[in-house]
Amino acid sequence: MNIIKIDNTQSGIFLERINKYLAKIYLNENVVDVHVHDPGRLKELLFKNNKVLVKKVNSTNRKTKYDLIAAKKEKEYVLVHSMYHRYIAEKILRKKYTHLKAEVKYKNSRIDFLAEDKFWIEIKGCTLSDGNMARFPDAPTKRGTKHLEDLMELKKQGFDTFIYFLIFANANYFSPNYETDLSFSKKLEEAYSLGVKIVPLLFSLENNWIVFKREIQLIFDG
Repeated sequence: MNIIKIDNTQSGIFLERINKYLAKIYLNENVVDVHVHDPGRLKELLFKNNKVLVKKVNSTNRKTKYDLIAAKKEKEYVLVHSMYHRYIAEKILRKKYTHLKAEVKYKNSRIDFLAEDKFWIEIKGCTLSDGNMARFPDAPTKRGTKHLEDLMELKKQGFDTFIYFLIFANANYFSPNYETDLSFSKKLEEAYSLGVKIVPLLFSLENNWIVFKREIQLIFDG
């Protein structure tokens, strides 16, 4: 199922990452700065001479003229632009729910969605895969752990709670990344045991379309 089309992308060659949000690429015979929306490590995707897709941004308020959209992994491109996560999730959720609120405050946090005023839903994007296994996170995430704690509290209050993992690297299974963030991984196990629903959804980037493929199997292999 086609979800979102990302038009007017251009092919480039990744050179180096300056910091979390800035990288240099080779584009149209020039070295240009691009904005990286995903602050994760992305080491398996953003390495020297890897092929990438970028999109020009027409804004006078930006220091960079391009956004990094995707990076090549084997035969496919993997979405690395985290701004699209919300739009992808909303498109999926609106097929299931009529009433959907975004960025809903709960205590000191904001949960991504509240559906029908009773279903609390958090969204995480996953770009890391190892063989057939997708893993999250690719860097320690205290914020992610806090979101799990919030969902567990809400579950204890009687709400239905969900965490959707939007997976953009080809995989058949999903597991938390114990090696990178043991605290988050154990908290995800705890949340699952409590009844927080974990939904790993696989997507691909095909002909500029983000395409929903299927839900994949959750495994706790730590």
